[in-house]
Amino acid sequence: MKKIALLLLLLVSFSSVKAQNKTQEKKINYFVDAAATTFSLDASKTKELLDARNVYVSKFISINKEGKAGTLSAADKKAQLNEVNNDFNAAFYSITGKTAAESKPFFDRMRNELKGV
Repeated sequence: MKKIALLLLLLVSFSSVKAQNKTQEKKINYFVDAAATTFSLDASKTKELLDARNVYVSKFISINKEGKAGTLSAADKKAQLNEVNNDFNAAFYSITGKTAAESKPFFDRMRNELKGV
């Protein structure tokens, strides 16, 4: 009976992690597809943006986990998140060829739309 309970617990744990990964993957793809359409990106630029977004999300999640676990101070967490955000924004501007001011409406729109994805 204990083995069955343990097996069910493991199964539920793996399925919830898989679901979170699927949700993040869905949001990443939505963001990249929207950017490709909005900024008329070709296939190579779209792939480059997809890679940059994947790196950004994985680093962002990792930093937040460390912050929740208490291994990072609030100041360190904020500094690291700012660095990750700045790195992604620089990559985004380079890939799209747009400035921060030109990209702001897109980022504002994505902030709202990604909540529902």
